[in-house]
Amino acid sequence: MSGKHGHKPFEGHMHDYMAHIKAVEEDLEYYRAKRFEPRIFYLLRRNVVTFYDLLKVRAALKKKDHFFQFAKPQGKNIEARVRYLEEWLDEYVKGIALVSARTVEGMDMVTEDNRKERGDYDEFFKIKKKEHQGTLEERMANLQQDLTDYSELLEVFVQALMRRGWATREDLTQRWKQLHDERAWAGGVIVAKAWSDPEFKQALLATGREALREMGVHQGKVGKLVVVENTEQTHNVIVCTLCSCYPYDILGDTPWWYKHESYRTNIVQNPRACVKELFQLELPSDKELRVWDSTSDVRYFVLPQRPAGTEGMAEPELAKLVTVDSLIGAGYALEPGQLREREAAHGEAEMPRVRPD
Repeated sequence: MSGKHGHKPFEGHMHDYMAHIKAVEEDLEYYRAKRFEPRIFYLLRRNVVTFYDLLKVRAALKKKDHFFQFAKPQGKNIEARVRYLEEWLDEYVKGIALVSARTVEGMDMVTEDNRKERGDYDEFFKIKKKEHQGTLEERMANLQQDLTDYSELLEVFVQALMRRGWATREDLTQRWKQLHDERAWAGGVIVAKAWSDPEFKQALLATGREALREMGVHQGKVGKLVVVENTEQTHNVIVCTLCSCYPYDILGDTPWWYKHESYRTNIVQNPRACVKELFQLELPSDKELRVWDSTSDVRYFVLPQRPAGTEGMAEPELAKLVTVDSLIGAGYALEPGQLREREAAHGEAEMPRVRPD
């Protein structure tokens, strides 16, 4: 099975529209019901804002005064419309991160408060998620309406915060720009948790994006996310043979070689020689090498093996051992000694960032 493909080469643009729409539906309901609305209720109960603030803002708000300006759809074909809904969802998630971080800064709120508020411990408080059904066209139309409604509540909420003096437009504008300029790299945090938490690791390998959602990692414009594990018997490598499909919201900036024609060709035609020549990885002959071909519908990343000598290390320290190359299969996670050498040569390693809860 050496060099076996997860997908046919040159399988390119979006094909499974429904998978993308279902992913947007699930993420939208998750962030609404478990991240945003529980936070609103928490702040209402503590008089940070009131229902009356929200009603007054909604009645007086003019379009020209909106803080959020969501992009207009570009193109009328199905793929363009799906991408538009995915991008709108991304903006909605960033908006939740914006107002959540700003309001919590001045409050004594901890993760446990949020879990109680969203009904993790008591079904009475749990906000029901919307069920979706119908044809692709019907679901797309319903999604667009949901995004319109949910975004309107987000807009009203941020305006109420400004009116109550919890934030200024200037502060929020600066933070909003930072959220768009920063490219979150959550790969190290994800792997460290999988190394430390067997239950999370099992969920990650089984469900991919659903497991990441629960730890506050948004996957961006991905229909399906598959995590493949490196073991003593198997080594996995990721490629996109057509272009450079890549879950950058998790892995960060794309390495130069991932986009290069020589890599996309050679990793398919002669994978063992390619990883040896390009990455200096000489795999044992009895270790299976699997090549997974990303597409617009399915993205992959590798769960690397945990290095020896890391027993007892906390997750923040383990996260520093994870490199982008190890998440693609182009390298191994760093050993503790290698990390010390790197930090001595280049200073403190930058920690991967995760979007605010």
